[in-house]
Amino acid sequence: MSAEGRDIGRRIVMVGAFPPPLHGMSAVNDAVYRALSEQGAGVTVIDVAAESLNRALTARLKRFPRILNGLFRLATTKEFRGQTLYMSVSGGLGQLYETLFACVGRARGMRLFLHHHSYAYLGRFNPVTAMLVGVAGPNATHILLSPGMAERLTRIYPAVRRALAVSNAVFLVRDEPVKAMPRQRMRVMGFMGNIADEKGIFEFLDLMAACQAEGLDIAAKIAGPFQDRHTEDRVRVAIAKLPGVEYVGPKYGPEKERFFSEIDVLVFPTLYRNEAEPVVSHESMSRSVPVVAYGRGAIPEIVDDSCGLVVDPEREFVAPALERLKYWRENPQRFQDVSEQAARRFRELVAANERRWQDVCADMVGGFPVGRRSF
Repeated sequence: MSAEGRDIGRRIVMVGAFPPPLHGMSAVNDAVYRALSEQGAGVTVIDVAAESLNRALTARLKRFPRILNGLFRLATTKEFRGQTLYMSVSGGLGQLYETLFACVGRARGMRLFLHHHSYAYLGRFNPVTAMLVGVAGPNATHILLSPGMAERLTRIYPAVRRALAVSNAVFLVRDEPVKAMPRQRMRVMGFMGNIADEKGIFEFLDLMAACQAEGLDIAAKIAGPFQDRHTEDRVRVAIAKLPGVEYVGPKYGPEKERFFSEIDVLVFPTLYRNEAEPVVSHESMSRSVPVVAYGRGAIPEIVDDSCGLVVDPEREFVAPALERLKYWRENPQRFQDVSEQAARRFRELVAANERRWQDVCADMVGGFPVGRRSF
């Protein structure tokens, strides 16, 4: 994928995963691509996405030809010299090949912008991340998803000199203008995302089973693609034992809008070690849908008791989530307040981050540097 705009500034080379398949990082990369193109930049994409959501080793190895081809293009395309390299950063060993891209970019005199989407290396020091940061150099701009992520990156990896927090919320306003509709009662809980054990699908089903055991009249809808056949088989067996739970398939565009209109609370008990700032939490809150989630990554910086519930990842999920659902069910006015606050909280996040994102765009397109350690 590539696009040439009015070319008012630098040429920008974007390296990362783009849809398909669709997941948080690829969705944000696509939104960044469109935002830069709208600014009039000449944008070229080097897509290194896997062919599917399958995390098996054989599936991952299929990325190597794309990676090698991308490195060759970056190293040999004459027009790329002295321009801008934007790259999304993986949470694991993908940082090894991203280090190679950073190395080639610096060798060609390019300005580097690294967009971090994972908390995996922010809990403790990771030598692979340190290598990537070191190769990127002191002039690289690091884009994080929250002030907490920016603070952790600069503290754990002192070689980072420029860090800027920009929430994923800013991309949703541009892509999906929605009308918030506060909920009157808590009747349907929903799960949306890639359906995998690590994304908490079985904790979601356990919560639904607990609701039924308590006699709560709550239905559930599950939307998204299955990570693999084994997960699909397990989920379908569990659903068959739970009346009131419906799997509705992947939802995009108008169908996704309809899904959010049919649920009253999003339940997101993610176990994913790389979880940072899940886009689905913003999608829900922008539509006045409160969020109940494990407090992984930057989620506690997005959700609080006023607009949902964050469960300590060290605790079992079902008991506190069930207690909160029962409370909302028994106190509809309080639930309506929480629903209204969810949309308000989303608007606050957008307002706080929009200017920062515009500054980053101007920097990438026109070459005006952002400030040092601007959280």
